[in-house]
Amino acid sequence: MNPLFDKAIAYVSETVRLFYSGKDVERVVGRFADGFSWIGAGEVEFSTDSEGIVSYLQERAPLAPPCEVSDEDFRLVNVGERSCTVMGRYRVRTSADSGLVLEERQRCSYELVDEGGELRIGHVHVSNPYQAMKDEEYFPFEAGRQSYEYLQQLVREKTETIDLITANIAGGLKVSEDGEPYRLVYVNEGLARMLGYTTEEFMSMSGGTVSGIVHPPDLDQALADVRRCFAQGSSYETEYRVRKKNGELAWIMDSGRKMKAVDGSVKISSLLMDITSRKRAEQALLLEQERYRIALRSVTDVLFEYDVEQDALIEFERGAATADGAPPEERRYPRYTASAESGRIHPDDFRRLSEALRDDGSTTMEVHHRVAGSGDAWRWVRMHARMLRDAEGRPVRTIGSWKDVTEERRRIEQLVDQARRDPLTKLLNQGAAAELVAQQLPACAERGTGALLVADIDDFKAVNDTYGHLAGDDLLVGAAGVLAEGLRSEEGFAARIGGDEFVLFLPHADADRARKAGERLGRAASALQVSGRQVTLSVGVALAGADGDDYEHLFAAADRALYDAKREGKDCTRFAGGRRP
Repeated sequence: MNPLFDKAIAYVSETVRLFYSGKDVERVVGRFADGFSWIGAGEVEFSTDSEGIVSYLQERAPLAPPCEVSDEDFRLVNVGERSCTVMGRYRVRTSADSGLVLEERQRCSYELVDEGGELRIGHVHVSNPYQAMKDEEYFPFEAGRQSYEYLQQLVREKTETIDLITANIAGGLKVSEDGEPYRLVYVNEGLARMLGYTTEEFMSMSGGTVSGIVHPPDLDQALADVRRCFAQGSSYETEYRVRKKNGELAWIMDSGRKMKAVDGSVKISSLLMDITSRKRAEQALLLEQERYRIALRSVTDVLFEYDVEQDALIEFERGAATADGAPPEERRYPRYTASAESGRIHPDDFRRLSEALRDDGSTTMEVHHRVAGSGDAWRWVRMHARMLRDAEGRPVRTIGSWKDVTEERRRIEQLVDQARRDPLTKLLNQGAAAELVAQQLPACAERGTGALLVADIDDFKAVNDTYGHLAGDDLLVGAAGVLAEGLRSEEGFAARIGGDEFVLFLPHADADRARKAGERLGRAASALQVSGRQVTLSVGVALAGADGDDYEHLFAAADRALYDAKREGKDCTRFAGGRRP
């Protein structure tokens, strides 16, 4: 046999893929022998005019959608000295991103010739098994069934993808038409459920439009935000309030982008997040800060003046005047920067203040300051300062004022801390826990330590169902106290991440210390009782490095270990991966 024909099957397979998948028509026609002939699947695809065939393919082939070739079955037959035939069949399916639904089983025969020591294609015959059915009565139903089944498969695949995405986001999805009032095309259950509605109730509440969702006083601003964003690009973001089914107002962050649908229309796909707790914390902070701004505008505790040339600081404290009209108290600090008095501003803050005045000439900043009469204790002061220069631009004097804002800072820090804590148990919330773990993991990696524990109250639902939610809340508070107390001997923290589930992170713990901590927590929990019923904990443990390098992976591993503990009878501690330290 001509050894050239050993490559015949691979040659035909490559040609088929070049034509359907690679869309490389030029390479395909470059393989045609002189006098090439062709019988295709279509009625007009029957020709012995090789030049006409090439012209036809170059014109028509680029119009076809990209396809995938699979299930190839080729056989070598009729092998001669100068020619052979490869016959076979294969499956052609339009690519998923083509927008078309088509899948066919094709048959073919290729006559290959040895032309000057190179394989060439002398004749091709391609047929479609359904071609002969076109005159049959049942053909449209059979072909329609096949297209329908394929379409159903694609729909199932897309639905599964959407369900996976929506199940893992803390919010909801919507799709609307492009143009006010942005008529709704799709709303997922997560969005309706987030606001207490069914999807039908949500559509009724909104009147079927996005504008109908927005609390009326916020509508103009929300629409203005969207118009401004769309004037700059295809995406947008805005915040507004929505009336929940129970009558409460919830703050929503609505963000999305325009997308072109298969039919050519433009739709807006959006993600909506409930940001009520964040907005409340922000509003509380703004209100607190505004109270102090008003106070600062009306009262300035201390005025100061610093003479650069004399290196002398003078402070004038308003409010120190006596009843008989004596002037405000004046305090002088000669040789200020060269004396111990320069330590009244923390060195780091002193450098910041000096750099700001040198660069900008004036500044407002909060610095650590030792206030007169407060001993060595550091206090926070808000300082307004301006550098005065002479005609040559040399600094000659700094004037300004400062006010003790230590209590303000503490109040703000308390509000920030409240936003990071679970309101029932006062433990950290999940967002704060994730942030702290992320901060501590690099040091854990250097030490080779770090354990994340997920603890769950066994049969907590039975407590709620039997004794009521108030008893359940009391149990959660008690369990939180047990967890916090259990960490007293460890440098770690506890957080409530939802329901009866808690996270503990021990940055200095190895496997043995983590095991002992889990057992210690279990013993401590046994002291809790609900109507004489003893409380138990199940604990899952993940080790930094071995089970993950970030919070998400460590939590997932510890959560799986927790469910192992549940399956093994509860009231126990189990490690990720089934390891037993």
